[in-house]
Amino acid sequence: MGVATSVIRPASEPDLPFLIWTMRTAATSHLGRCLWDVLLGLESDDTDAALSAAAVSARPHWCHLRRFWIAELNGQPAGALSAYDPATEGSAVLEEALAATAPILSLDDAALGSVLQRGAGLRDCTPADYPAAWGIENVAVIEQGRGTGIVDHLLDHALRLGRDRGYEQAQVLCLNGNLRAQRAWERQGFKVRADYRDERFAATFGCPGMKMLVQPL
Repeated sequence: MGVATSVIRPASEPDLPFLIWTMRTAATSHLGRCLWDVLLGLESDDTDAALSAAAVSARPHWCHLRRFWIAELNGQPAGALSAYDPATEGSAVLEEALAATAPILSLDDAALGSVLQRGAGLRDCTPADYPAAWGIENVAVIEQGRGTGIVDHLLDHALRLGRDRGYEQAQVLCLNGNLRAQRAWERQGFKVRADYRDERFAATFGCPGMKMLVQPL
């Protein structure tokens, strides 16, 4: 299903507030609280400040401004996703960028230690990247754009990018229980290849774990 009035374009700095909304919406998923708030142990405004700083860090990663694509509907941002190389722009780079925001947010050593502990629990429940994979993350569409095909348009674009750049397969992570997102991936040809569950993850983040979905390019 296509959307005649939608345009896909790279994100730019004026899009940053929309990208923060995108990251927050994707990380809230079907849960009652955004995973970024839980991970960082911050109120939403401080979390948004940390994500904003990380989004313009020196090294690109999967939450970086330069890795996002915007879908416009009638000239306005209606959805977004990030497309990236997990091998060089994965979570390790993002963690460095977030750690660099600690002085900005006045996190003391104890608070930073708690973040690192929660981050370790997150890593333990994150499936390993697939070899030669192209990554897709941070997918979100405004309410008015849902059911219009914008998600499919964005994913088609992201998959074409990976294919054109020589990647052999595409991967995406999905929180366990987010059936809407899983159905969207499966509609695009993704299949579940890993299903990680962990009691510590469930106690901290409020869902059993994460799934990895993959499709050949």
